[in-house]
Amino acid sequence: MDNTGSLVLKTAPTLEPVTASEAKTHMRVTISDDDTYITTLISVARKHVEHITNRALVSQTWNYYLDNFPYNSRALKMPIGGLSSVTSITYTDADAVDTVWAASNYIVDTKSIPGQIVLGYGLDWPSFVERPVNAVNIEFVAGYGSAASSVPEGIRQAILLLISHWYDNRELVTDLALRRVPETVQALLYPYRIFSFG
Repeated sequence: MDNTGSLVLKTAPTLEPVTASEAKTHMRVTISDDDTYITTLISVARKHVEHITNRALVSQTWNYYLDNFPYNSRALKMPIGGLSSVTSITYTDADAVDTVWAASNYIVDTKSIPGQIVLGYGLDWPSFVERPVNAVNIEFVAGYGSAASSVPEGIRQAILLLISHWYDNRELVTDLALRRVPETVQALLYPYRIFSFG
């Protein structure tokens, strides 16, 4: 079964993997005129890196909506790398009532890449009334941790390089070399990329 579902961010990270001060030091910027712009670049760079790696960086909470459970599998792989916990699994029961599935029914595997939810021994996924869409809601937390220092240095360095690249080339350009993400950034992120959730 294809576990493709809909992801909705519930709680964004409370901070970024790098600070504006770190970015300015990296770029040798001493003026404060561009502080707001640099802060925006940090957020955009972090989201871009998360997209490239298929990982959450700093802890954030998501809702993962599925049309049904993976009845032909004992494990449900999560759609974002860096699973740290599952807050709840809610589904529509046989009486068409939204029900929280007891955590004792499943194991949260945070060691696998990507993380997964595995059925407890001898247990089955619950029966439910199939809505056309979003019959199952899994709320989970993903990320390396709640501190910027939890994010690996390789990823933080890639973000700094990306911010610097965009800061130096902020105008719309036609030169493909300027529009492309620098190869150094790609090389730094390669070890952290998750290429498949299948």
